[in-house]
Formats: sequence, C-alpha cells, structure tokens
Amino acid sequence: MAGRRPTPFGSELFLTRNAQEDIGANDPNYVVQPGDQVDVTTFGLVNESARLLVDSEGNIALPNVGPVPIAGTRSEDVNDVVSAAASQVYQSTVQVYATVSNAGRIQVFVTGPVLRPGGHQGTSQASEIGFLQMAGGIDPQRGSYRHIVVRRNGETIGSIDLYDFLLNGALSGVSLRNGDVIVVGQQGPVVSVSGDARAPFTFEFATAAGSGGELLRYARPRPEVTHVSVLGTRDGVPFNAYMTREEFASLMLSDGDRVRFEADAPADTFIVRVEGAHTGPSAYVVNRGDYLGPLLAQIPYDPLADIQMIHIERQSVAETQRVLLQENLARLERVMYTQPAATPAIAQARAAQAPALAQFIARARQVQPRGLVALPDDADLSQVLLEPDDVIVIPYVSQTVVIAGEVELPQTLLWTPGNDARDYVRQSGGYTQLANRSDTLVIHPDGSVQRGGDVRAGDRILVPPKAPGQVLQLIRDIATIFGQVGLAAASFTRVF
Repeated sequence: MAGRRPTPFGSELFLTRNAQEDIGANDPNYVVQPGDQVDVTTFGLVNESARLLVDSEGNIALPNVGPVPIAGTRSEDVNDVVSAAASQVYQSTVQVYATVSNAGRIQVFVTGPVLRPGGHQGTSQASEIGFLQMAGGIDPQRGSYRHIVVRRNGETIGSIDLYDFLLNGALSGVSLRNGDVIVVGQQGPVVSVSGDARAPFTFEFATAAGSGGELLRYARPRPEVTHVSVLGTRDGVPFNAYMTREEFASLMLSDGDRVRFEADAPADTFIVRVEGAHTGPSAYVVNRGDYLGPLLAQIPYDPLADIQMIHIERQSVAETQRVLLQENLARLERVMYTQPAATPAIAQARAAQAPALAQFIARARQVQPRGLVALPDDADLSQVLLEPDDVIVIPYVSQTVVIAGEVELPQTLLWTPGNDARDYVRQSGGYTQLANRSDTLVIHPDGSVQRGGDVRAGDRILVPPKAPGQVLQLIRDIATIFGQVGLAAASFTRVF
C-alpha cells in the first residue's frame, strides 16, 4: 500500500483548460449581469443607436428615458423590458429594439494553492469552476477541494465545497463580478483509496477527521468487498489494521491514512472450464474441495479425444513456471558474462556465441507459461483437487510428430509406430553440429517430458544445443519449461 498516492478526487475537472466564450443574444436563457452590453436602436421619428453598459446597480442609461433596471432579465425578454420603459416617454411613432450584444468580460483573481494564481479574464456568467480551470486547477499536494471562498471588497460572500458539485452537481450560486477574488484554502486531512473500489482516489475530509462510513460513500467499494486494510500513523506510531467492511464503517480515519478494499471471503463454489475434444458444456460449477475424477466422469468426450493426454492448465502452476523461467534466464545471463574460460579458444567460442545467447534470453523473457499439469496413468484422479480457474484440456488424437531445435530440417512428420526419437531426427536430416545428441527431449501433449526413447502420436521432439556444463543445464531446464508452454516456444532454441 506504500508508494505514490492516487490522484485527488475531482482532479479530472482540471485536466483541460475550460475555454470561456462570450454568451449573449444567441442564448435566449442567458441572464443579464452587471458589465454586460445591450444594443438599443430607436426608429421612426427618432433614429438612434447606442451600446449601453449594464452598471453595477443593474441598470442601463437609456437616452431620453433614464435608468432602466435590466440585470436579472433573460436575454429573450430584454427587448420587452426596454420597450416598456421607452413607451413611458416616447409616443407610438417611435419604436425601440434592444438586444444583448455580448456578456461583459470581468477579471477575477484566483489565489491560494493553484497552479497559475493571479487575475483571469472571463464572462460575467462564468462559474467559480471555470476560473479555477483557467488558473490551472488546484495544486494536488497543497490545495483544498473542500474549502474555497469568494471574497468581494474584503468580505466573504460565498463558500465552495467542490465535493458538493462532484457528487450532487451543486454550486455556490454566487454571481461573480469584476474584481472578485477566489481563495483556495490549504489542503485538509487526506486518505487514499486503492483496491476494489469504483473511485480509487485520494479523498479530502472537510473536518479534522472523517469516518470510514464517509469514505465508503465517496469511494464506493465493489459489492464483493468484504475486508479493508488501513495503514497510517497514530500519535507518531505506525498504525496497521485489517477489519471487516462493517467494522471499518465506524473507524475514525486520520490524515495520511492509506485504505485498501479487498474481497477476502472465499466462495463456496467456482468455475472450471473445459477445452478441446468434448461435446458438453464449456464450463462447470464445482464446490470448493471437489476432485477431478468425478468431474471427468460427467464430461462427454468427442470420439476423437486423446483421453490418455488429458491435462490441466492451472494458474498457480503457470506462476511457478514463470518464476522458474525468469530465474533460470537470469542465471544463464550471469553465467554467460561471468563464467571463466579455461583456454583462449573456449573464450573465443563463447564470445561468438554470446550475441545469439543474448537474443535467446531476450525472446525467452516474453514467453508466458500455461501451467500444464500432466496426469500420469497411475494417478488417482479421485484425489486430485480442483482449483479456481482450472482449465481441463482434452486434446484431439493427433497423427503427427513435430521435430524442432538443432536438427537440419525442423518439420512435422506423420507418426510411424515403432519409431523412436532418433528415427525422427534422422528423417529430419539428422543433428546439426551444435546438437546435444544425448539430451534430446520428447514432450508429450500433456506437457510431460522424457529424455529420448519412444515417441507417440502428438509428441514434440526438441534437440537442445551444445553448451558448457552449467550453461547446458540451464538451457535444459529452460527447454523443459518451453516444452510445457507450447509448440511455438520450442523454436526459440534455434537461435544458437
């Protein structure tokens, strides 16, 4: 849980700068504000045009008429209001047409922990969030999303809690004016959230401390969450706790706490999938503690199923294979560069082999093991426990044998009864000069491996290269894992 905290809740508001646009007569619902401009034209016996500013009192000074209160009027109603005022002075021979030309621009100052403090230009209709966006947003390390105030002439006229906007869509309702100041407060207590939550952010509390229940409302953990871990500090002493979701709701959290939501209740059932030569469902629901044998008895096999080669792909085994593969590759790399050479000729040979070996290591690191678990003929399948996400693989009967590695003509041949590994190597042009003839591997469809000997239909024959003693053993181990990964990986040994 240690490390970099997630981004603050609401920081997405400031990912892009909000472009403020003039709003005027094009928006019939725009509400006129002080600082706006209204175009007034009289025609008939009097023909005049004027652009009038809405003053701080909300009036325009209409020539020959006087002040006309217009602030708070919708744009589409401006003409009616001005015409009604003019009719008190002018006779019917003079007509008046009025429209909002554009929303007045104002300068609002943004200060406190923001990325670009200072004065920013916007429309009088712009919201506090718009000006915060123009200021680059709130500093994620210092600024508060909960304590923001608007000041006018030295007095506070409104307060903003961005969580009210983020969660409920509510704003302060303050109509900003020229010269107003938005002050972002210092960041309050924060708690970061990770794990199975819909909102894995860093949250700020409005008061000195907040409860787990409040954080649950903000973070919205997923339904499967059962437990919560908390890492923090209490009175200068490290604090760690692990509790149920219900217990966490009543816990008082402190500044700097890190909270992780986890699904930690084992299910009574899980799904096992079936692939390959079968005619039944592709998934079965089994109980925890069920065994493989009874499940296999329920699966209807395809007539072409190779029942002897049924095997399991298991995630826990795949992870073990992945770790072993990476460890062996790391050891091989160390040996390649550090093992001393007995003679100059050996040193020269290793130097020539090093580029190909480095290429082999780089490519081998990309291999993803499948976690094959072979089921020997004498295995008691009624005692083989199933695990979550197991995949039961039922291969189809094959009539071919694949020969790869250090042979002259790597290829796929039809299986011939009675032929052993050496026979298939001869049919593939024989061993190369780099072949390690005594270490030929025969890999069965279920992932099990033997050294040389009889070959059955569907097997793969892999001939590893020669190499010094320790390197040879590492290559042998890696080749065995490759064989359990799949056919494509076997070809990697041809880089030597």
